[in-house]
Amino acid sequence: MTIRTLLFVLALASLPAVKLAATPEEEETTPYFGDWENDRGDTLQITNDTIKVNEEKPARYDDITEDSDESFFVLQIKDSSEVGYFGGNFLRFTFGKDPDHFSMSVYKSLPDTLKKENEVKHIEWSAPAVEEEETDETPPKEEQPAGEQKKDEEKKSDQPKADQSPEKPTPSPSATSSPNAPNSRLSIMRSDLAEKCSRLITDVRLTRNWMM
Repeated sequence: MTIRTLLFVLALASLPAVKLAATPEEEETTPYFGDWENDRGDTLQITNDTIKVNEEKPARYDDITEDSDESFFVLQIKDSSEVGYFGGNFLRFTFGKDPDHFSMSVYKSLPDTLKKENEVKHIEWSAPAVEEEETDETPPKEEQPAGEQKKDEEKKSDQPKADQSPEKPTPSPSATSSPNAPNSRLSIMRSDLAEKCSRLITDVRLTRNWMM
């Protein structure tokens, strides 16, 4: 190995380690990445190298999780001056069955974090609720062509309007008195009277003939 190559390797080793952006695979397998909120109205944003609460300055962190079954994670805030909202440098995230919810426990030392003792703060975080846009399920009314619309209007105008006044009942023949009814009754009475008179005259004639 030449001296130039050796110097180049030493120069690379002396450079500070730079944390690369998370790959899509890492984002999918790291459940605490993303935006969160709690019931106090606080917001939490976690990327692959910073954690930010509300409008405070993002704090840089390292994931120092060991021997985890993906149900908990341990984060260490690098700079103690960036603790701010948390009140401790060590954060322990605990996930349950719901991937959209986790518990945050804050500690001031790593031994307390591993033993879960002397907890400084405990906060419950949840994923923001997704607001669904209201959609009108009523299908739009299809507009008729001008020609067909005009024909429909003409048909409606041609139809006779219903009489709003109630129809008068038609009287039955038996209930209606005919103007010729009195005359017919008078004719019947006259014919009966004439028949009786004729019979009486016939009887008188017979009686006279018998007496003679």
